[in-house]
Parts: sequence; C-alpha cells; structure tokens
Amino acid sequence: MRLWPIAALWITSTLAILGAEKRVQWLQVVFKPLTTLLFFANIGRPETTFARWVTAGIALSVIGDIALLSESNRAFMVGLAAFLLAHVAYVIGFVGIAVWSPHVAIVAVLVGLSSVLLLRAIWKGAAGMHAATIAYAAVISAMVISASATVGGPLLMAPYAAVGAVLFYISDASLALNRFRKPLPHSALLAMGVYWLGQLGIAIAAAASF
Repeated sequence: MRLWPIAALWITSTLAILGAEKRVQWLQVVFKPLTTLLFFANIGRPETTFARWVTAGIALSVIGDIALLSESNRAFMVGLAAFLLAHVAYVIGFVGIAVWSPHVAIVAVLVGLSSVLLLRAIWKGAAGMHAATIAYAAVISAMVISASATVGGPLLMAPYAAVGAVLFYISDASLALNRFRKPLPHSALLAMGVYWLGQLGIAIAAAASF
C-alpha cells in the first residue's frame, strides 16, 4: 500500500467535507471526485481478480460521487444506480475469495435486520423510490455479508475489507436517513468521511491481494 495517496486522501477529503459543510460548491466539485480517484493510486495496477473487481467498484463510485454533486432526484437515481453497480462489483470480488463460516450467518442476520429497520425508517420519505431503495438495501447488505466471509480466507487484509464494508453501509444509511427521514447534523462528515474510510479499507485489502 502506497503511503502518499493516503496522505493526499486526508487532505482532499477534508477539503471536500469542508465544502459540503460550508456549502462551498467548488470545493465539492473539485475534491469529492478527486478523493475517490485517489483510491486508484492506493491500489496501483490491479494484478488479481479481486483487485480488478475492486477497481471497477471504485470507478463506478466516482460516477456516483459526481452524480450526487447535484441534489435533484434524477441525479440521485443516477448516483444510486452507479453505487449499486459498485456494490455488485465488490460482492463478486468478495465471493470469489470467501470462506463461509458460522460468523457469516450472524452477520447476515444483523445486517438484514438493520436494513429492514432502515427501510422502515425512510419508507414514507422515499415514496416513488421504494423499488430502488429495496434493491439498493439488498445489494449493499450482500456486500457487507460477503466482505465478512473473506475473514479467515486467503485475503491477507480481509479484516480491513470487512470493516470497510460496514463503514460504507453506515455512510449510505446516514445518507438515506438525511435525505428521506430528517436532516442529520454534520451529515457530510457521516456520508462522505465514513464512506471514504470504508473505501480505504477495501482498497487496502485489494492492494494487499497482489
């Protein structure tokens, strides 16, 4: 894992979050996509199947980040679709190196329950988007579960991937609650800062898979 991209990540992510918190649009436009692009530098040239799927997921995440710079419903749906496909890429990558064990069933129950409660909380506010939100909840839940299944397998940094997946889930949950339930304090820090920490965990695991 290269150290300079991680240092750069802290700088660009701080500027992007500051832009969101202070409503400085140009900071978000420049530094939000740039922060996610830096994960390519963290991984380097992907030389394993797992790293290639993670790289594809990051590319789709960049598209999602750009789409979510707008607050319109159309842009939100584009971003939702891009991140859904990113999670599909991660699921495929994780399943390819998964080692199924009893702890996976526990994670599945906990994540499934959390997703049901989250959908219930945002159901009224997400009117007209129910099918999309259900599909997204199912896919990101599968991503967290499959990431947990890599622990104990051949992936050297599997715990980083598992924790990263959980952080990604928390980030998306906060985004959904903020949009469809009620505004959350410091929502940018939750939705963006926690999201990039999650992506970093997955990227570290990918970089260590060479």
